Amino acid sequence: MEAIHRVFKDHPGLLHVAAGRVGALALGAIFWLIMARLLDPSAYGRVNWLISVAMFASVFCLLGLEKTVVTYYAKEGREGLVDEAVTAVFLTSLAAGVVMGLLIEPLVGLLAFSTSLFSMTISCELGGRRYRRCMWIWLGSWLATIPLGVGMYLWLGLLGLLLGYTLPTLAFALPSLRRLRLLHGHPSMGEVRSKAGFASKAFGTDVATSSTWLLDKILIGSVFGMAALGLYQLAYQVFMALSILPGILFSYLLPEKSAGAKTREVEVCTILASIALAVSAVLLSPWIIPWAFPKFAGSVALVQIMSLGLIPCTVAMARMSDLFAKERPGAVLTSCATALAVGIAGIVCLGSLLGTVGLAMGMLLLQTTLAISLTVLGRHCLSHHQRGRGIS
Repeated sequence: MEAIHRVFKDHPGLLHVAAGRVGALALGAIFWLIMARLLDPSAYGRVNWLISVAMFASVFCLLGLEKTVVTYYAKEGREGLVDEAVTAVFLTSLAAGVVMGLLIEPLVGLLAFSTSLFSMTISCELGGRRYRRCMWIWLGSWLATIPLGVGMYLWLGLLGLLLGYTLPTLAFALPSLRRLRLLHGHPSMGEVRSKAGFASKAFGTDVATSSTWLLDKILIGSVFGMAALGLYQLAYQVFMALSILPGILFSYLLPEKSAGAKTREVEVCTILASIALAVSAVLLSPWIIPWAFPKFAGSVALVQIMSLGLIPCTVAMARMSDLFAKERPGAVLTSCATALAVGIAGIVCLGSLLGTVGLAMGMLLLQTTLAISLTVLGRHCLSHHQRGRGIS
């Protein structure tokens, strides 16, 4: 306890990031657990499939500028870069939202648009190391989503649920529009172009990273059916609730390491906490899941398997922040692509052989591969950096 107290004392911004991420993920878990009580596995899978499609599309709209802003705004403090990045993302997300609205569902297009702008809002605050404001944005969006999403579902069904899920994200993203260069008559993108090399690599990394979190659900719903996705998704929601730790770690470490701060103690404490949480979830899930969600009793084994993925996920986020802070997004891209290939192959093969349990094992394989690859490449980059400086 003394070590944890010292960590928060030496890193006060960590408390705000932790509170924001813990609160947001806890509220998000409450929301989806409420929906699991209301929906059957097939409907639960369907709505999560639509949301996953929208969120995956938003990654392409960000163009790698999300991490570019966090990394370079923390280092250089250049407002022009932030303004231009927001402008570029606004244009791409508007176009993508229209296309998705026409091809899939209007609310999916609106969610892709709002998610992109929301991500840029968070990036601007993290890059400026304004951690308290990040905390309230994370918390506020979910505090609005729970009553809106549940209430509109009871009124309008699944479309109402999607609308209630989308509107809070859009509301908290709108303030970022004040940075639009189009509104101020300055359409130049010189700052963004100067960071094009980093942004392009970050873009590839974002696509690969998000694929490890979203493509599995899109694939499972399309190949194995929405009922299988519903069982998988409930287990995944438990994993996401646990993954608050790696989420906090990455959100805090990237700007801090980019600014040159020492963070080893934070990393060690978080990894130890992830081990304790994973073991607790494995032991408690056989009692909690059937009692709380009788329609999803088939998810118990999936929850146990996925919970173990918390440990490699935490290691992966720590190593990923190292590589981004050292401006090595290419190494992250390589790791994510490797993990994605192994994980997707595992999901398809193991899912075909073992059913839903195999799907969960494929997800655990993906997280483990990602952690190993990022660790190996991180050490390689450090060794190369030291040789370049003549350090033995």
